[in-house]
This record gives sequence, structure tokens and C-alpha cells, in this order.
Amino acid sequence: MHTSNIEIRDLLISWLVLGFCFSLILFHSLSPSGFIIALIGLGVGFICHELSHKFVAQKLGFRAEFRLWQTGLIIALVCAFISMFSPIGFLFAAPGAVYILSYTSRREGGLISLAGPSANIILALIFYAIAIHSSGLTQQLIGKYGMLINLWLAVFNLLPIPPLDGSKIFAWKIPVWAMLMVISAGLLALYIFGMFGAI
Repeated sequence: MHTSNIEIRDLLISWLVLGFCFSLILFHSLSPSGFIIALIGLGVGFICHELSHKFVAQKLGFRAEFRLWQTGLIIALVCAFISMFSPIGFLFAAPGAVYILSYTSRREGGLISLAGPSANIILALIFYAIAIHSSGLTQQLIGKYGMLINLWLAVFNLLPIPPLDGSKIFAWKIPVWAMLMVISAGLLALYIFGMFGAI
């Protein structure tokens, strides 16, 4: 998989900023330990999400690279600081996107967009397994918040609003979009209402 120095830089900046934002929302503080836990859960989810887009795009014969969106990062920071003092947290998690450097059909665009949220759903289940099978508190917290972060990334990116992934999947095949949204939103709701047990 071909990557450039600019792409690696943009991925790292986006990862650090989003990790900081998630730590503010999840822990309502500037805790270094909270930042590290958020970085691990987000790092795996965010990097896999974006590289899944890139991998599928390149498999389909396209040149694709991630680029950060400065306005999106600023909005994320504002949301995080507001949520830090609010009982209900919300994060605008759109720090950038994988850009395809040529025209794609609806099917191609849908398949490329499908890869990111699908990766997050799979990772959420992996983090859940880590949470319930770990004996150490740190590992349990990484599993717990890694699951939450990845479910949030999946649901947010599946919103059928351009330029989010959901808009392209919706335009390609509504049943596929609906299935992914029901799965990810359903799992997120179960998490929020404590249906996964004491994790």
C-alpha cells in the first residue's frame, strides 16, 4: 500500500487531535492516562477506518490518499471543550478523508465508503472481547472505551450526509446502508444503556 510523507503527517495530526478530543469527552478532564487510553482506542479505529478506504480504493485501481481537514479539526476541538462541561458529549469526528484522485461510479464509491464503518464495527467487537477477557483495569478500560469510540466512529460516519461515508453508501444501496446503521447504532444503544454488562 503506497503512502506519502504528507499522508502520514496528516494521519498522525488527526489521530492526536481526535485522541485529545475523545479524552476530554470521555473523562471530562485533561488526564494524561485518559489521553493515552483514548489514543489507543481511537488510533486503532481511526487508522484502520481510513486505511480500509485506501486499501479498497487501491484494489479497485484508484490512487487514494488521506488529507486532513483543518476546519473539521477545529470543530472537533470546540465540540470537545463544550462537551467537557456538559452531561451529554458530542464530537464532530471528521478530521479529514481519503481522497480518490479520479471519478468513481456509485458502486465503486459505495464499496470504498463501506470499508471504513465496517472496520469500526469489527474493531468494536474486538475491543469488547478485550474488555471482558482482561483482568487488569487498564486493559479493561482500553477495551471499554475502544469499543465506544469505534461504535461512535461507525455511527457518525454512516450518517447519510455528504461528504460522510453514509451518503455514498446510501446513494449506492440503501439496504446495505440500513443494515450497517442498524447494527452500529443498535450496538451503540446497547452500550449506552449498559446491556453489555459490567465493562
